[in-house]
Amino acid sequence: MGEDSGCCSWYNRSLPKPPVPDLNHTLHRYLEYAGVVAAGQDRSLRATYAAVEQFRSQGERFQKELVQIAVKKKNWINSFWLPEMYLRVRLPLPVNSSPAYVFPQQTFSDMNEWLRYAALLVRGILEFKDKIDREPGIVEDIQIKKPKRNMLNEHVLVMYNNQTFVVHTRLGGNLLPFADIFHQLKEVQHRAKARQRDLVIPVGGASTGDRTTAAEFWLEMNSLEINKKSLEWAKDALFVVCLDEDHEQINMKNTEAALVARGKHLLTGNGKYGFNRWYDATIQLIVSLNGTNGLCIEHSTAEGIVIIHMAESALRFARENWKRKMICREERQICPKSLTWHMSNKALQLLEKQKITFNEYFFHLLKTIIINSQLYYFSKNIYRVFVIGHIRRLVNELDLEVLIFKDFGKDFIKSCGISPDGFVQLALQLAYFKLHGRLVSTYESASLRRYGRGRVDNIRANTQEALEWVTAMKKDSLSRVTAENLTGEGIDNHLCALFVLAREAVRKRELDAMPTLFEDPLWNDLLRFPLSTSQVTTSPDISDTYLCYGAVVRDGYGCSYNIQRDHIVLAPASFCSNPHTNLYGFKKSIYDAMIEMKNLLKTS
Repeated sequence: MGEDSGCCSWYNRSLPKPPVPDLNHTLHRYLEYAGVVAAGQDRSLRATYAAVEQFRSQGERFQKELVQIAVKKKNWINSFWLPEMYLRVRLPLPVNSSPAYVFPQQTFSDMNEWLRYAALLVRGILEFKDKIDREPGIVEDIQIKKPKRNMLNEHVLVMYNNQTFVVHTRLGGNLLPFADIFHQLKEVQHRAKARQRDLVIPVGGASTGDRTTAAEFWLEMNSLEINKKSLEWAKDALFVVCLDEDHEQINMKNTEAALVARGKHLLTGNGKYGFNRWYDATIQLIVSLNGTNGLCIEHSTAEGIVIIHMAESALRFARENWKRKMICREERQICPKSLTWHMSNKALQLLEKQKITFNEYFFHLLKTIIINSQLYYFSKNIYRVFVIGHIRRLVNELDLEVLIFKDFGKDFIKSCGISPDGFVQLALQLAYFKLHGRLVSTYESASLRRYGRGRVDNIRANTQEALEWVTAMKKDSLSRVTAENLTGEGIDNHLCALFVLAREAVRKRELDAMPTLFEDPLWNDLLRFPLSTSQVTTSPDISDTYLCYGAVVRDGYGCSYNIQRDHIVLAPASFCSNPHTNLYGFKKSIYDAMIEMKNLLKTS
């Protein structure tokens, strides 16, 4: 995409470029955070101080280079942050990277209601897209043209029983009515159920494993023209719709446990639906027959809160039109398109490798029959082991909890003259400290959308003042850090760019070795986040929702939180097999920390 092409280019052109932070400011803040982490490890800072002082002069060359890059680029941050944060990471997307947004639970009396609701959500998203695909003009608006996209004909990719279908949403420039989308989904259901499941090749499984193998798989698949055409259809889809024919009902009596089950389903397919996905897509709309529904989001393209605005618009559309009983008679017969895939022996081996990512035992159980090097056949028992048993390993590895904190919400916190976000961040710091006896590097997204093509930087809540969390309630450390990040003075994006420029200088042999700063053990500790947090507050008119994701390091916690007027929903997560985490203990510690802080505020 060019500097001024793509959606909302008129808006991006009106925004300033993000500044390049001062090198000394960044190094000063770096030492502050290093002191907090070192205190928790009883480690000396002598070597770190020496490395920082050396880099003050050594880093000037990289700072000057970065300033020159910033002059040429609309947003210098994305050239460094995006690849390092997401695109170079080789881990599987499920759990490790992609968050889920849980929609309100539904009850369907039959499959028609299920597909009708899915069609309403699809149409609701399309309505929202139409609103933003317009550039304001003096006399008339301009429809924004997407690079390499046919604006006259658009479609979504639908997954059903691990099969891929194209459902048309716009033909000849006209958005199709709800009825036409609904009837295409019914036809998808008919075709998918008519096909013998044992003969289905779950190509969506290629997106579940490590990224290098996924790339090798599609490189091999593209050697055949029929696969290339099918992949083009898939990649050109506006978004993906995953229809899970799950009859297992959610026990709604235990609200927190129900939210956990629904979140796991969206994140991983909850076992047997894990390959009825296309994780490469930015947006996967998942609608299950048992009423669980929501989004799974590929994070490299956009922040969750941006997509949630779209999702809430679609939910309101579905809610309003569900009551109206929209006409379900199709205006014309429009048929979905089944995508066809042929596989070489090499492609089959690569797909098998992705499955092994979920369970190493699968290699010994898998039996295949290859007919003319094209048809991949699963016996019923092996297929069952593959779909149910092996993704189950990923499901079981994800430890997820939900805490619905009902004692107070943002109204009480604001009445005390405190930022609700700062309050929750201090509570998370206290909770971690109470459980583990130290503070660690903490990630909280700070929006940089005030700048052209702005994404995020990191608010590090583990400040020196947070070590003395009681006095931090009366200080402005978190407000100061937040303000610095929002105005482009955060340190993480800056340090990332300096590191990449130094690495490139070593690769080009312009530098003999990496600067000592980047070899210091504390560098790795500061750039990994055992506590990764995110505030995702939803609109009050849409209840029974939350956002969840996995921890970003094996020995850490992820925790999103949704701050409402009279309650707060938190979703801590970790990995079950790691002996250094205790998710239930962390959840309890969060609750205790919030109560302690409330009592402190009342007495003061």
